[in-house]
Amino acid sequence: MALGAHLGVISSTLGAGGAAVAPCDDSFTHSFTTSRGNVTAVTVGGIADPACDGGRVRVTITNASGASIASGGPETVVADGDSLDGVVTLAMSPQPAASLVAGIDIVIEGG
Repeated sequence: MALGAHLGVISSTLGAGGAAVAPCDDSFTHSFTTSRGNVTAVTVGGIADPACDGGRVRVTITNASGASIASGGPETVVADGDSLDGVVTLAMSPQPAASLVAGIDIVIEGG
């Protein structure tokens, strides 16, 4: 069983203390791993390589009202010496029922 919602990007820069920080990537893919109807992990793909190498990926799963119902990470994007997009799998805690999943937020810090 696979569920998903496309992650929309609102801005291509992140403001911090008046200085704009360009993201290492602004488009990801994701898929859910389920067991007995619960989301146990999220795999994030399409992570820009080498731009995001060394970044820490965090994921938050939300319900229909936008409230967080699970999170995972941080997991580090491994610098692997190639130019193929990176992939990271994050275990979710807690493991919500797949039927409750309405959205996903993916953040890469650093990289």
